[in-house]
Amino acid sequence: MARVTRVNGPLIEVDGLDGAAMFELVTAGGIPGEVVALTGDHATVQAYEYTGGLEPGARVASLGTPLSARLGPHLLGGIFDGLLRPLDGTGMWLEPSALRTSEDRVWPFRPLVRAGTPVAPGTPIGMVNDRADGALPYLVLSPGGTVTDIRPEGSCAADAPVASVGGREVTVQWLWPVRRALPYRARLDDQVPLITGQRVIDLLLPVRRGGTVAVPGGFGTGKTVLLQQIAKWCDADVVVYIGCGERGNEMADVLAELRELADPRTGGRLLDRTVVIANTSNMPMMAREASVYTGVTVAEHFRDMGYDAVVIADSTSRWAEARREFASRDGALPAEEGYPADLASAIAAFYERAGPVTTLGGKPGSVTIIGAVSPPGGDLTEPVTTHTQRFVRAVWSLDRDLAYSRHYPAVSWSGSFSRDGAALAGWHARDGRRDWVTARTRVAGLLADADRLSALAELVGTATFPARERVVLLAGRLLREGLLQQSALSPSDAYCAPERTARLAALILDTVDDCLRLAERGTPAGEIETRDFSDVLRAKERP
Repeated sequence: MARVTRVNGPLIEVDGLDGAAMFELVTAGGIPGEVVALTGDHATVQAYEYTGGLEPGARVASLGTPLSARLGPHLLGGIFDGLLRPLDGTGMWLEPSALRTSEDRVWPFRPLVRAGTPVAPGTPIGMVNDRADGALPYLVLSPGGTVTDIRPEGSCAADAPVASVGGREVTVQWLWPVRRALPYRARLDDQVPLITGQRVIDLLLPVRRGGTVAVPGGFGTGKTVLLQQIAKWCDADVVVYIGCGERGNEMADVLAELRELADPRTGGRLLDRTVVIANTSNMPMMAREASVYTGVTVAEHFRDMGYDAVVIADSTSRWAEARREFASRDGALPAEEGYPADLASAIAAFYERAGPVTTLGGKPGSVTIIGAVSPPGGDLTEPVTTHTQRFVRAVWSLDRDLAYSRHYPAVSWSGSFSRDGAALAGWHARDGRRDWVTARTRVAGLLADADRLSALAELVGTATFPARERVVLLAGRLLREGLLQQSALSPSDAYCAPERTARLAALILDTVDDCLRLAERGTPAGEIETRDFSDVLRAKERP
């Protein structure tokens, strides 16, 4: 009989656990946990709930399965903890939901194939949707084989078989281990941008669907606001928002906004195609560690239906801190700043699950991962930030000076990068924006020149500059205020389509060219600088 021998916070040591496997679920005195180390019949378990009151000698039972996510139509519009248990997000704080479990719910089912039809793995055989608008149908996928029996149209329980395919029963809901990626047919090299509606990103720092992004920034630089804007406005089909270690009242505010925000695609609520996984700072620490794997598994599930999913993790630093705390209790050899030695490989494995793929059913789908990083004291050289930057395709670094000057989004154009920019030029050209590369290059060049001259102007003043250099400084101001700065509270400026971004950039660049021509003709720089540019700066506020 397995018994607890030691309890140290979320760490539980167990003797007598014969036949257990790594990452197997157990219950210790009724507390769920996961085996993370084995030596003979001695196991180390990380607990997913508060261990107060758990004593040595308590009985431990193995459940025989790994930590798994229950995947089904109940996910859309739902709020869950790190183990995918439902939460009540209607109040000021997130608490366990008193509503019936997903297994007890009844769903409307409509078959898409007939009995006797041979179907490939991943082929939709039925559709489930309990929303009247029919937006984003939930597809029941085939395991592959011949359909020997299928339920007629009507209501069905979540765990009741809806079809028999190749000798296997298919249900609306099913389980999948969160630490193992869902299978797909092949990876794609598609170069289609994820449109976020944020001009500084879509023009200067674009990311493709299926890409990976890190958003590092210190406290107060606007990480959560930027990620909320992306969740609201990006053109993904499904958004999986992971609040990993965030404050509970802050997550409650996010949920309140998602409920009120209309979905521009369907006219319904944006929350109806969003899955919120909230493991806030007042919830168990190791469930926070599991939440990122749960979130990416949910995203892969909708990817397999042919949808484009976005995972927004806020923040991966607190996920890494949970791993560090457990490693220190386990006696693992610490590496940089006390983090476990496998931190880099864990970060790489997480971001590796992103990508555009051909699903088993032959459809294209993608998972894009955007992870916030919260370096202590804004130190971008700390381990989580540096390791993350090695494995992502883009970095949207947030600048404290921009944030404190009320420039939002406070994305630093000089401290950020995107490896997808050149590859996405072809998509913009096919979409009618053949001058997108030229505009992007010119905007980036003018901003870099303006930053360089601004640093020099602090030493010698602008009065000593030639007229052309003063126009470059002016260009930097016009680009910052008229193009890159964006108001999340403005109905006309919160979202900006690529066509409108291109027009705004062209307007400002044309204005800068006019100023440069005036400077070349000998017009005094002071006269150029005092011209009325209000129409240019206010163009972004016009629909």
